[in-house]
Amino acid sequence: MAFGSLLLFCMGLTAVVSVGVGSLGIYAFTRNRVPGRPLRRIVRNPRLWGLGLLFQVASLLTYSWILLAVGLVVTICGHALKPTG
Repeated sequence: MAFGSLLLFCMGLTAVVSVGVGSLGIYAFTRNRVPGRPLRRIVRNPRLWGLGLLFQVASLLTYSWILLAVGLVVTICGHALKPTG
């Protein structure tokens, strides 16, 4: 009984985190801004950052390590690269 409840808790936590991160990614990607002051100071390119978050959520849904690695790289680039244009 304890293992089943722990598994259910982990699955629920994963679902809540993926919905939260996915909504942050969609917000940043569509509106080209990041919610909250601390994130605005850290993130330089919100669209790239949001796209990276969406890749990470997609990796959770498809169990793909490649999408997770691509999402992490794109998210880090969103922190480091300034937008051009």
